[in-house]
Amino acid sequence: MTRKTEASTPRSTRKSVSMRGFALSEKRDADICVTDLSYEGCRIHSDVKFKKGESVELRILGRGRVDAEVRWVGDGDAGIKFVS
Repeated sequence: MTRKTEASTPRSTRKSVSMRGFALSEKRDADICVTDLSYEGCRIHSDVKFKKGESVELRILGRGRVDAEVRWVGDGDAGIKFVS
């Protein structure tokens, strides 16, 4: 799947991973699996459908938590951008 980035900003290096956790928001608590990871964000897989622009708190088992925003969704996957 090819995505255009804003102003042709190069994407950071992504690492394939398999980490279980949860995505929490005002509307849901979802089991997730992080399938790739970079310093700026990650790709998650879940049976729960997320909405673009949704704010979530990711809690990764044994790793901690981070606030994030859903940037794209499709076919059980979602792109996540970490926010400070």
